[in-house]
Amino acid sequence: AIMATICTSFWMCSSDAAQFAAKKTKADYRPVTHKEAMDTLRTNENAAVEPVDVEAISKAEVAALFKKLNFTTLFAKEYPDNGFFGRDRYRIEVIISEVKKDASDPTLYHVKGKNRHKEVITLFEGELKFEGITKLNDPNLDVAEVENMEASVGKIYAMNGTYILREDPKSAYSGVFQGKIQTDFVINDDNSLDLWYYSQSDIKGCGYKFDGNWTSNQNGKSKAALWAADLFAIGNDILKDFSYGEREVEINEKYRDLGWADWWSGEEWWNDSPKKGGKEATKSL
Repeated sequence: AIMATICTSFWMCSSDAAQFAAKKTKADYRPVTHKEAMDTLRTNENAAVEPVDVEAISKAEVAALFKKLNFTTLFAKEYPDNGFFGRDRYRIEVIISEVKKDASDPTLYHVKGKNRHKEVITLFEGELKFEGITKLNDPNLDVAEVENMEASVGKIYAMNGTYILREDPKSAYSGVFQGKIQTDFVINDDNSLDLWYYSQSDIKGCGYKFDGNWTSNQNGKSKAALWAADLFAIGNDILKDFSYGEREVEINEKYRDLGWADWWSGEEWWNDSPKKGGKEATKSL
């Protein structure tokens, strides 16, 4: 469409071209969003999307999966997830850097990490407690393309559970994050695990979503908190026109004062020796 416009304009006189351009509306230049440009691995991108079927599996099979699988690699990260915090949905960044499966309870994982909100970095410890696993049957997927990823459409699952993350009580602004986790994952041919971003399930291709509240240790007041592995898959559903762009995501200017002005800064605040710009609330738990 862009090339057609350029070629047509080339043969117009300047006044005609100006009138032609003036008739174009904002909709003609609406930028593509990350969500719209995401690879879906669909057989036919132009066909209507069929609903993803969620198949219940037996309690015995669920128990066997929890015992067999180790979800550490899905949640232990080298970089933070982004999210929204509070009524104004100010940016929060959360990184779970250490994950350990409980020795006696295969559904329980112990975690450590950091978060940053309004330049304050706070350490936390907590638990992820998984409750159920269901199978995802996505009729839209190109089986051959999925298999090229060394995965199988027959091994895509959704998992749910709860989390509690306790911030360091010595921090001046500490509290407790608590809520629900939803995760889509795939078991690869070599039995390794990956987050699954290619099906329009309940979490809309964001990999995983932490959705809950933070309660202050100081006054007991609570604020909503949500973050995801790929926030930009769901961000525009939460804040209208939140972001645009395909891979190089840009934040809408009207939201940049909510902590997104330095989106492309590259500051690695989560490292042990954070660069300038982050104020570490405490050194250790």
